[in-house]
Amino acid sequence: MPAPPVRVLVADRDPAVRGRLLSVLGAVDGIDVVGATGDATAAEVTTRRRRPDVVLLDLRLRTPGSLPRRPAVVALAAFDSDAGILRALRDGAAGYLLRSARRSELVKVVLLAADGHVVLSAAASRRWVSAATRLSGPRDERTARVDLLSDRETAVLAGIGDALTNAEIGLRLGLPEPVVRDCVARVVRKLGCAHRTEAGVLAYESGLCR
Repeated sequence: MPAPPVRVLVADRDPAVRGRLLSVLGAVDGIDVVGATGDATAAEVTTRRRRPDVVLLDLRLRTPGSLPRRPAVVALAAFDSDAGILRALRDGAAGYLLRSARRSELVKVVLLAADGHVVLSAAASRRWVSAATRLSGPRDERTARVDLLSDRETAVLAGIGDALTNAEIGLRLGLPEPVVRDCVARVVRKLGCAHRTEAGVLAYESGLCR
């Protein structure tokens, strides 16, 4: 029996952005766009009524508040939104995308977010590093924690920074996916990170990514 489609709500103030997202996602098998709006209140109402799995949320709109079934929120950002991106991730967003993201990246991020991953967008990751560097303290203090990792954990961290899924990291390293999943959790814990995305930031700051 096929898996149910991933239900997506698009919430962006820009009609052109909404139109592009609807066009791209509406053509993908396995994704069902349940609504599109440019208004924060309408986004909350639609989220309660339609219960999407993923909300693509314009950073200029506030994150939906207390919901019966909180969806994964992926923040949509412009190039000049570093501080907003940082706040969104710290507030629990499942990840972020630049509005200019390619179709393949957009679809990948939506599916990963629906599957419970915290997503570090490859196209925007260097913007996140810039924001984290300015707002999170001295670089050496953060990246020194990477030296505590084993060789395998360091390789897994590099995969996280490259925005790979657990399965893709497993293929790269020749490891079963369950082993990778456990290793990811261990890496995040050892680095003292809040989530996978923050670990990906440290991977970039440490020069581990391709």
